Amino acid sequence: MTSPVGPGRPDPRHLLLVSPSPRMVAEATEAGFHVLTVTDVTGFPDEVLREHLARTARTHRVSRLIACGEASTLAAVLETAEQMGLSPNPAASARLLADPSRIRSLLTLSGPQWEAVALPTGHREEPQPNHIEYGVETLTAEGMHRVTGIVELRFTGADGTSAGSASGAGAVDTVRGGAPLQTFPAPLTRLEEAEIRALATGLLDLAGYEFGDAFTRIALTAQGPRIINTLTRQTSWPTSRLIELTTGLVSERELVRALLGKPLEAPTLVGCAAAVPLPDPHNVPEGITALPGVREVRDGHALLTALTSAELAVRTAAVSDCLAA
Repeated sequence: MTSPVGPGRPDPRHLLLVSPSPRMVAEATEAGFHVLTVTDVTGFPDEVLREHLARTARTHRVSRLIACGEASTLAAVLETAEQMGLSPNPAASARLLADPSRIRSLLTLSGPQWEAVALPTGHREEPQPNHIEYGVETLTAEGMHRVTGIVELRFTGADGTSAGSASGAGAVDTVRGGAPLQTFPAPLTRLEEAEIRALATGLLDLAGYEFGDAFTRIALTAQGPRIINTLTRQTSWPTSRLIELTTGLVSERELVRALLGKPLEAPTLVGCAAAVPLPDPHNVPEGITALPGVREVRDGHALLTALTSAELAVRTAAVSDCLAA
């Protein structure tokens, strides 16, 4: 924490970040913000947290309170920011988007077109074997939603085999049960991509989402794509890293640019990438880091890049063979 700057009107350069990543703090500081942080919100009674946030914001003349990470759906954080006029988002928006049942209700009330893309009541939110989802990363500023990437998530079958055909980036034979094989950019036709984009950004519009990161999960079903939920926070690793490796976009930096009112950088796609779950994160096969295209091996995943989807398929197969050996 920094020392108080005294009473007065909020300073536009004073920013309070709740549960930020170290990278978010670094990017905001580098951009010239006077950054204050509340790094741990666990274990605080609701009223204690509200009072602490309000007191910190008043004392340091904060102009914006941004909820990050685990704080992005906490009522105490979101409502305090809204009540003090420090949030660019209505508190109810982020909380609605994180709740699949409330999303279904919103879509049902928004007309037949939207009701048709809601997951049926009783549908299990947890991915099932041989299941494909799309994760849509967006950054919103002043109610304008920009899609920065669409990732394909292929969940494994009960026998540990991946969903999909026997070729391409989905052809990984031995992966960790429950964790998806991730491929960016998602292998979609232009029409499919347009539909996925429209669902993600349309949901944000319906919910009144005005500012910040979001990651919308869309399931691929026999009846077509269906909206699962939206997390109003930065996309988690390794998804965020796949997008960064192939576009150069750094999510935290783009969010800071949006806070400064600067135009958002247009992503330029160079190549493609995949994140392969490891069968045993604590027993990484020797030699996997030396395989062509492997950029990082950590947190239970091997990340690899290639210039073309065909090359990525070959490199993914090599990782698969190494894992199966």
